[in-house]
Amino acid sequence: MSTATMQSTNAARGGTDERGSTVWFWLIVLAVLALLAFLVAWLGGWIRFATDPRVTEIREMQEEARAKFAAGGGPATLGEATAAVTAMNAIGAKVDALPTHLRREVERSGGGMMREMYRARIDAYLAAPPRQRQAVLDRQIDQEEVMRKAFEAGSAVANALGGGRRGGGPGGGGPPRGGSQED
Repeated sequence: MSTATMQSTNAARGGTDERGSTVWFWLIVLAVLALLAFLVAWLGGWIRFATDPRVTEIREMQEEARAKFAAGGGPATLGEATAAVTAMNAIGAKVDALPTHLRREVERSGGGMMREMYRARIDAYLAAPPRQRQAVLDRQIDQEEVMRKAFEAGSAVANALGGGRRGGGPGGGGPPRGGSQED
């Protein structure tokens, strides 16, 4: 019996030839490699299907702080500033407890909050009539001074408790990280 006759008989019985089995072999190999690549990416944190609950909690804390302290351009009294610093330190402690890949994600969103706050300050200045711009700047400078004092107080407390990484002020680490050099 000739080879052509055997192949046609084999095909008629539902079998495959060598070429067809080779194609299936390589398709299976590619599927297994794709599955392995997906698993490595998922375990490495590059692919996520849901937001980590710790990240969600921190984002909620950031939103609460933004709503409470950024309204009106920021805290106006030392008490409000101290509460803002306390909230930032609580957020910072939670961020520090995250694994590195999640920390980067949260810090990016926190940097956006700072950009929005500074953008609002710039917009408030530009929206004011020219005669009132100096008053707007004076109010913003007063707010910055109140925040500086609150960060210094927070730094002193943190240093007394053996910390000092967060809390701000000169040499105290400043507000929570998360922005780039341009921020």
